[in-house]
Amino acid sequence: MASAAANRRGVLLMLVAMACYMMNDTFVKLTADRLPPGQILALRGAFASALIIAMARPGSGQWRSAFQPIMGVRCALEITTAFTSVVALSLVSLATVTSLMMTAPLLIAVAAMALRWEPWQVRRVLAIGIGFVGTLLVVRPSADVGTPIAGLGMALLCAASLAGRDLLTRQVPASIPSGTIAVMTTIAAAVAGGLLGLMEHWVSLETREVASLAAAATCSAAGNYALIAACRGVDLSVVTPFRYSIIVWAVLLGYAVWGDIPDLQSVGGIAMIVSAGTYAAYAGARTRRSGA
Repeated sequence: MASAAANRRGVLLMLVAMACYMMNDTFVKLTADRLPPGQILALRGAFASALIIAMARPGSGQWRSAFQPIMGVRCALEITTAFTSVVALSLVSLATVTSLMMTAPLLIAVAAMALRWEPWQVRRVLAIGIGFVGTLLVVRPSADVGTPIAGLGMALLCAASLAGRDLLTRQVPASIPSGTIAVMTTIAAAVAGGLLGLMEHWVSLETREVASLAAAATCSAAGNYALIAACRGVDLSVVTPFRYSIIVWAVLLGYAVWGDIPDLQSVGGIAMIVSAGTYAAYAGARTRRSGA
């Protein structure tokens, strides 16, 4: 069991990580009304690759160990996660996209039980069901006010891809360092953006768009490292629920930048998703500690 000081540090770092991720999405959304998805992925990926290579500094031995089939699959999931999130952000409000993406932990919990990595628990299943009902509450009022269905669908596909990516990460051999994984997946997303650009019409960049994508890459890299640090040497049942602070950041930034205000039905759905995800994380951590 971790100390109180370690848990406080973990909670603070988790809050910082979620704020960084939301700033990344905000900067991406600021460019998504004019730039096509491939151009955003390629340019943000180029900035992020330079940053993460400088921070991780993988050696030649680490590169050799990373070229395994499982890494190819993980890179593919990283690409689909990045692409669907960019498209969703171009069509749907920040708070709605973030809320739907945060169903990923619920999907992970279902998959972990289905794969028998964790035992089935009635209360946990009920909590997950409540979370999915909350998802419907978020989707329905958004659709009623004319939000593109494609945007909602892309946000849900992003959640599924994110869940698959995180589940697969559990199976990546320990011999492959986290820094190497981060470098490979970041470069893969940038290359995919460049290839997608062959089918797009790229537009000339304005200074604010270059600055926004550079800031997005910086926030994403900072968020990745803060998240890793937040989960080390702590009680995950204490720290993990603060992952849902990202929805608070999304609502605040959505209002500050675009004037978006979720209606009461959406707020109720968000509360259900947060409550269900928090309980599912707590129950899963308690099960792993008890060895049940």
